[in-house]
Amino acid sequence: MQLPLTEPQEDFIFSESPHPAMVAGLGAGKSQAGIVRLLLRMIGRKGLNTAYYMPTYDLLRLRAIPGTEAVLDSLGVAYKTNKSEYTIGVRGYGDMIFRSYDRPERIVAYEVGDSIVDELDTLPKEKAAFVWRKVSERNRQSLGRPNTIGNVTTPDQGYSGFTYAKWGNDPQPGYQLIKAATASNPYLPDGYIEQIRANYDPILAEMYLNGDFVSLSQNKVFHFFDRKKHHNPRELTDNDLLIHVALDFNIGGTCASVWLIVDNMPVAVDEFVSQHTQDFVMKVGKYRTNLRGEQRRIVVYPDASGDNSHTNASRTDIQIIREAGFQIDAPAANPDIRDSVNACNSGFSHDRISINTTRCPRLANAVESQGYDKKGSPEKFGDHPAIDDWNDGMRYFINRKFPINRPMTNLKMGGF
Repeated sequence: MQLPLTEPQEDFIFSESPHPAMVAGLGAGKSQAGIVRLLLRMIGRKGLNTAYYMPTYDLLRLRAIPGTEAVLDSLGVAYKTNKSEYTIGVRGYGDMIFRSYDRPERIVAYEVGDSIVDELDTLPKEKAAFVWRKVSERNRQSLGRPNTIGNVTTPDQGYSGFTYAKWGNDPQPGYQLIKAATASNPYLPDGYIEQIRANYDPILAEMYLNGDFVSLSQNKVFHFFDRKKHHNPRELTDNDLLIHVALDFNIGGTCASVWLIVDNMPVAVDEFVSQHTQDFVMKVGKYRTNLRGEQRRIVVYPDASGDNSHTNASRTDIQIIREAGFQIDAPAANPDIRDSVNACNSGFSHDRISINTTRCPRLANAVESQGYDKKGSPEKFGDHPAIDDWNDGMRYFINRKFPINRPMTNLKMGGF
C-alpha cells in the first residue's frame, strides 16, 4: 500500500502507544491520519470494529465519512456506507461507526476495538473528559492486545484543556504527544497559511499554525484592544441610513451599543442603557429618522436568550422588539463564547474594529477591563449593567457579522 503521508502522520498512524495524540495546526492532515490509522488496524485484523468521533454529525457527514470512503477507494478495498446509521462496513473485515460529541450520553450500545476522537479540544475540559470516558467504555472489543484511542485535534483550549492535561509537558504513561505544524502538509493550497494569519489574532494564529499549547487566560479577554489605537471619532450622521444595535438583555440593566459598518469595518458610535425591553424600544426609537426626516433601517443583534426571557405573559423580548418595527438578526442560540471572543480579538488585532471612546465610554472601559475567571472563562458580574454585559452585546454583533471561518481542506488522498 502506498499512501502519501507526512512524517507526523506516519508517527501517529503507526504509533504503538494506546493513546497517541496528533496535536496539530489547521490543515496539517490530522483527520486524514486518524482515518488511515483506524482503517489499517481494521484491515490488519478481521472482525475488528472501530469508531470515529467528531463534534457534530454535520462534520461526520461532510468530512469524516467522505474522507474514509476516499481512503478505501485509494486502497482498493470494498465497502458499503449506511448513511442513516452513520456506519461504513468494510467488506470481509468489520464496521467503522461514526458518532458525535453533541450528546455524549448517547455513546452506548456498541463495542469497538479502536477509536479516534477528532477535535476533542474544541470542548471545555470537563465535557471532553466526559466524552473520553464514554468513548473508553465502548472501547472493549476483545483483541488480544490493548485497545487504543487516538486523539487528533487542534489545541483550542490551550493550557486549560483536557488535551494539555493528558498529553502536555508531562504526558501520562501510554499517552504519546505528536506535534504537527500546518506547514508539514505539502498539499495545502496556495495562500492557506496566509489566510490563517489574516483570520486570527497573532496568538491564535501561531497556535493554529504550529499546534502549540498557549495560555488563553493569562491576559485580558480582549487583549489586542488599545484605547488610543482603536479610537475612532466617527459619529452618527444624517447620511447613515443603516445602523446596527448590539444588545444584551439583563433585568435592570439592558446594555446597547450602536454600530456602523464603514468600508466593511464595524465602528461603535453610541451607547445607552435601558431598564427593560419596552424602555429599550423607546430609546432606540430616537434613531429611526435623521434630521432630514429620512427613515433609517435599524437591525438589532440581541442576546438569543431573549426568546426565552419573558417580560409579560404572552410575548418574548425579541418579539417585542420585532413588533416595534425593528429588524432582528439573531441565531437560534448564542454563539460559542470562544468563537465570538476570537472574532473580536481578530478584529482588534488587525485594526478592523474601532470604537468612538468619547461617545461609548462604558463600552470602551468594558472591552479594556474584562479578564478571565479561575475556570478560564470571561469574568461575569452580578450587578447590572456590568462590563460583561457591554462585551456580550458586542460579541453577538461582531460574531454575527464578522465570524471567523476556518479555512477548509478536502480529505481526498494527497489533499489531506
